Amino acid sequence: MEVFDQLAEKYQGEHSHNPFQAALTERLSGLLPAGASVLDLGCGTGVPTAKTLTESDHRVVGVDISETMLRYAREQVPAAEFVHANFAELPADFGTFDAVTAFFSLLMLSKAQIESTLEKVPGWLTPGGYLGIGMVNFDADSIPTEFLGVPVTVSGYLQADLAALLERKGFTVVSIETVAFTPPGGPVESQIYALAKAVDRH
Repeated sequence: MEVFDQLAEKYQGEHSHNPFQAALTERLSGLLPAGASVLDLGCGTGVPTAKTLTESDHRVVGVDISETMLRYAREQVPAAEFVHANFAELPADFGTFDAVTAFFSLLMLSKAQIESTLEKVPGWLTPGGYLGIGMVNFDADSIPTEFLGVPVTVSGYLQADLAALLERKGFTVVSIETVAFTPPGGPVESQIYALAKAVDRH
């Protein structure tokens, strides 16, 4: 999509070194068995998530709608596999993974799309698999705004509402926190990081 192609270079510069995202990715990596498979929804430029996970010898399949983002990702994380697609439209039988990550990609969807995507995630996970999420901490559904100078439409949840949503969609919330992140170009963002585990229904 053109808007994400426009964002690629600025996003690479300002958001690829988020310490909170890196910390949750490293925590998730440590919870996974050796050689685990991870589906990264809205993988962007591949840094830090896909890079961190492949450097820990995990297998990563990243999905993004932007060819420009994927070009950066393939250059920076050659060990991962990257797929050009709208992750909100992935089929329920897309594959089976030990973990799924979605850092600041769900917020580009409507709340209805976020919910339908989360409903598919347990089906992509092995029993007891993990979901790692990064979101912006605000309550909105498809509101217009600007991100890095580019007009976008975003949705979000407050921390308690996001936790409740994850529980409804078949997860146990392992941890969830709200933090303040200031990218190099500012301004400060209130962000939510959640780690959840799929309820083993077997």
